[in-house]
Amino acid sequence: MDNQQFRPTLLDVPVSFFEYDNQRNSFANVPSQQTTLRRMNSTGYYRPLIEQIRAEADPNKQGELKKQLPAITPVSLLYHRRAKTTFSEKIKQQWPLLTGDIDQKDNPGINMAELKTHLARLPYVVLCAYSVRGGLWFVVRLPDHQTPETLAAHFRYLKRLFNERFGIALDTSKGGNPTDLRFVSHDAAPFVNEAATVMNGAYTPQPPTPRTVSYSRFSDQSKGQLLTKIVRCAENSGPGTHHQALLKAATLAGGYIAAGRLDEQTAVLALETVASEWRDLSQNQRAIKDGIIHGQTMPLYADEGYQRTDQPPAVKPTPLIVRTLAEWAANPGSILRPYEDQIERL
Repeated sequence: MDNQQFRPTLLDVPVSFFEYDNQRNSFANVPSQQTTLRRMNSTGYYRPLIEQIRAEADPNKQGELKKQLPAITPVSLLYHRRAKTTFSEKIKQQWPLLTGDIDQKDNPGINMAELKTHLARLPYVVLCAYSVRGGLWFVVRLPDHQTPETLAAHFRYLKRLFNERFGIALDTSKGGNPTDLRFVSHDAAPFVNEAATVMNGAYTPQPPTPRTVSYSRFSDQSKGQLLTKIVRCAENSGPGTHHQALLKAATLAGGYIAAGRLDEQTAVLALETVASEWRDLSQNQRAIKDGIIHGQTMPLYADEGYQRTDQPPAVKPTPLIVRTLAEWAANPGSILRPYEDQIERL
């Protein structure tokens, strides 16, 4: 008689189970039930559909077939997955686990069967199995008391480790977020390590050092002051407002350029230096170009006022010339200019 008692492990903690909502064309926001990694890893219920997906050569048809499969959140138990809500509103319990995906498309020429054998040798891997389309997915043991922030740091470390040491690219679209879903899959011989050790590695990149634009090389002090003004205009922004601030600063620069107070190359260099710390450099460069073009239609002269080139310049009214005292008195602001033969009579 076997007197050994069953001892639950992290493969037996509850995780959320989601079904595909065909009306919304996405997974439901609320889980339909709870399950466990052990149960979903050992079931053969979805095997026929998964084998059909793997046999399908058309990626689009594969995608349609995958919609018939459920998905789980392998590292957490959720209340829901609604957008625009906080992690604390979504997550009921986060487990000390991390998942990784290795796709064939990101790692051409890699033999997934051999790679699975190598992954099984890593002491912190709890589970490793084939994914729906024939790649690999695996689970790593982490220190206790995980948060979304610490999970993200562990995932960044794992990405660097696999890339730099093993030459393997992990799927970056999932793994670093405890609410990430993964499709249920089937593997006839998954690797399981109930006594996996803890992976402590974490990586948090240092925040970029702000770059300071030096204007000391400009002999004309006024140009340096103008550059400072447009750079501060761009820097006075936060996430979500960078593009608008950059466009405003570039428009200002265009006005100075059109007035001959600043050269375009210098202005572009200064603004690109600021924008290099933000995302979407190509989009930022386009904003700089568009803003300068627009600003050049409104020259900014020394009085800092815009003057549109599509409007005729203001013409001072010509004063009225009168010849007699009576006309001069009747027209305030007029200029009395009598004929020579009238001077003696005035």
